Amino acid sequence: MRKIFVLTIVFAGIFSVLCPSGTSAELSVFQMQNSLVGKTAPDFTLPTLKGKKVSLTQYRAGNSAIVFFWATWCPHCREQLTELSKSAASMQEKGIQVVLVDVGEAAKQVNAYVTKYEVPYEVFLDAESAVAESYSIIGVPTFLFIGKDGLVKAVKHAIPENYETILNPEAQQARVPEAESNI
Repeated sequence: MRKIFVLTIVFAGIFSVLCPSGTSAELSVFQMQNSLVGKTAPDFTLPTLKGKKVSLTQYRAGNSAIVFFWATWCPHCREQLTELSKSAASMQEKGIQVVLVDVGEAAKQVNAYVTKYEVPYEVFLDAESAVAESYSIIGVPTFLFIGKDGLVKAVKHAIPENYETILNPEAQQARVPEAESNI
């Protein structure tokens, strides 16, 4: 089962490199609805690069979270991780926990990458890909947006500009009437 999952991730990675962004093939394969959307995010406990075992619930501590499934070999993951790293201070100010879940790689390899590129987030190690499988991840990069209520709000394959609206749609709805009254 693990071999099939790893092959699926490799295929998805190759496909995402060869397929230009926004094509209909990419949209049909990668924009499928994840079955977790609208449901409580399954809790998991994984070791971190710092050697601790931490659960998602413990790490979120009641905050919204962006869970990013990635791998060091994935070029799109590296691009997305660069964007996330630039936003680290802003995410922290907004109370959004960023949970990086490296899929299928050894700690030594991940640590070398994180050190070299000064990744500012805690990295969870899903070396056996069990958590990725339980979350129905079909390829990397994959982002899960989890609200304060613990529900999965959306699953995306790139960090969208409106990630705050995804995590807290009520805040956007509250602003709409105010904006309309100024017209």
